[in-house]
Amino acid sequence: MIQRLQWCESTFSMGNLVRTWFAPFKQTYAGGSKGAIGVQLRAAVDSFISRIIGFIVRSILLITGAICSIFVLLTGLIFMVVWALIPLLPVISLSLLALGVGA
Repeated sequence: MIQRLQWCESTFSMGNLVRTWFAPFKQTYAGGSKGAIGVQLRAAVDSFISRIIGFIVRSILLITGAICSIFVLLTGLIFMVVWALIPLLPVISLSLLALGVGA
């Protein structure tokens, strides 16, 4: 179960996504421009929009990674409980047979 959780974390790079949550998406922004106020304003707007897109994409990936981790945890816990109950199945089936259940 731990290996599968590590797989989810490495597949979605959740640590990197959290660290760069508000970074611009794919570095497609204009960066710090010098020049007229219109050029600087356009660069600021481009940077802001790129950061919003990066935030949305990273948020979706983080949510997907969290769902993957939760799914791995739940299925792992279910399998652990079922695995622990397997040795009791003959006793349970004999008890149900003695009670007349399923006959």
